[in-house]
Amino acid sequence: MTQGHSSAYPGYGQPAGPPGHPGPYPGAPGFGPYPQQPPPPAGPKPRRGLWIGLGAGVLALTLCAGTAIGVVVGLHNRTRDDTAPKAAAVGVNGVTVTQQELDDLLKKHSRALADKDLTGYLALFDPARKDLVASQTSLFKNLGKLPLAVSDYRTVAQQGRTSDSFGRGVTFQLDVSFVHQFDGYDLTPVAEWYRWTVVRESKDAPIKVTAVTGAPAVGGSSKTVYYPGPWDKWRDIHVERTAHTLVITDAKLAAEAKRYAPVAESAVRDDFAAWQVGGVTGNTPKGFVISLVKGKNDLGSLYRINKEKTTESGVSIGMVSTEANQKNIDIGGSRVVIDVADRSFFSPGDKRGPREIFRHELAHSLVATLEDANNLDAFDGIENWIVEGFAEYMAHRGEPLSASARTAQARTIVRSGGWNGRLPGNLDWNIPENHVSFHYWLGHVAMTYLAKKYGEPKVFQFVAARYQGAKAEQACQQVLGVSLTEFEKGWSAYVRDQAS
Repeated sequence: MTQGHSSAYPGYGQPAGPPGHPGPYPGAPGFGPYPQQPPPPAGPKPRRGLWIGLGAGVLALTLCAGTAIGVVVGLHNRTRDDTAPKAAAVGVNGVTVTQQELDDLLKKHSRALADKDLTGYLALFDPARKDLVASQTSLFKNLGKLPLAVSDYRTVAQQGRTSDSFGRGVTFQLDVSFVHQFDGYDLTPVAEWYRWTVVRESKDAPIKVTAVTGAPAVGGSSKTVYYPGPWDKWRDIHVERTAHTLVITDAKLAAEAKRYAPVAESAVRDDFAAWQVGGVTGNTPKGFVISLVKGKNDLGSLYRINKEKTTESGVSIGMVSTEANQKNIDIGGSRVVIDVADRSFFSPGDKRGPREIFRHELAHSLVATLEDANNLDAFDGIENWIVEGFAEYMAHRGEPLSASARTAQARTIVRSGGWNGRLPGNLDWNIPENHVSFHYWLGHVAMTYLAKKYGEPKVFQFVAARYQGAKAEQACQQVLGVSLTEFEKGWSAYVRDQAS
């Protein structure tokens, strides 16, 4: 996640992701009577760049936004064993909807999308609900513009009465996951969760869907689970592709997509070139999915619906893999959203700002898929000075520290004695608000110091080790050959030297 540079900037917005990472947690799908939807990222306001929604935040609960290691999308909360007996107990005149009927319905719906069959796709929606049919028609057309290697609708959970012995109609809520994978971008399929209102008015009446919204998240900073996607939010989307990016915007922002797609592509190439210096192996993306918006309202309501005021300039949202257990990949891909109306990075004539924010958010996405949920702290996650420090380092790579707009204020803070000489803990990112930019800078300096002291390849090796599960202390010993205390001591002296 990226915060603006101004020291007057109000807060630092939604944490990049819940303070945690993917990993099974009590109440996650498969652990209880009703799945705790992987709240897209949330949690302590720290991790600004990786809004992974997991578990209470990401599977640690995160981004932000963000899901238990196996967000077992496709989970049937009603078992096959109890469906048949209930159906039989309804009686001759009863009304019921069986799990098999729902499964068949979703299979037909998925097949219609794959076959580009609009009539078949709309078949389950109540034709009397004109607005619903219109929105689903737009959704169908939008999805047809995307390079989807996987597009499948599956049952997540159900709430409400699915049978009535007295012949009355039934209405219930069905949570459905849209399991999808962008060809060439996502490492595994990921999922967006919808909540459908399902109705059967009488015994022989067809099953109809009368309303569609996002499935509510349990916990986290988002009200929904990766909803709405650009395909839901906008009636008509524009898709711009480069060698390594898929830029999806409102059709009204087609000009911005064309203008910034080359900037994004250049940022990807810069980040990839830098990453290769470290010689790190692991599951990293070959491309990235990006959306451009104008304004904080749109920034906070794409792939999530923020509960709090949105103040960041951009965000990288980690998407929990639906095949975590099979492929040992917890984050299957990410979604980058950037506010091109934010003057911190997109002021008229500013060419450095756009490059900086794209490099920053794409750096978050580059390492997101390395996360190992089983070896990460479920409550605190990765240290923000590592998460944001790495992204800032990548954003300014090849430039002196003085090139960062955060440097002037940071030097003032250090010179005035307003700094304790320690690496900032995740809770430190919450207070006071005007120190958030300073904490970004401290992380940036940590990576710069690491590169100068131990060689730049060690930056990437250290970050990768931490994302892959090594504690910060362990990563220091394994990669740098020193203790975290010794590293912090040398870094502290370097910070003061930079501020002198």
